Amino acid sequence: MPRYRFRDVRRFGPVQVATYTDRHGREAHTAACTAPGCGWSADYADRSAAELAATAHRCSPR
Repeated sequence: MPRYRFRDVRRFGPVQVATYTDRHGREAHTAACTAPGCGWSADYADRSAAELAATAHRCSPR
């Protein structure tokens, strides 16, 4: 399993958005919620899509 090096990490409430290079050498963006018990994350091809998802995310941790 490859190790990803995240760069340009920003926080939008409990969600962190970061840029990384995927296993195919393409630039990708991820958004992940850091709230305890939430577990939501998603990958995007566009930085703006990841930031939009981060601002729109509403978690309901259990």
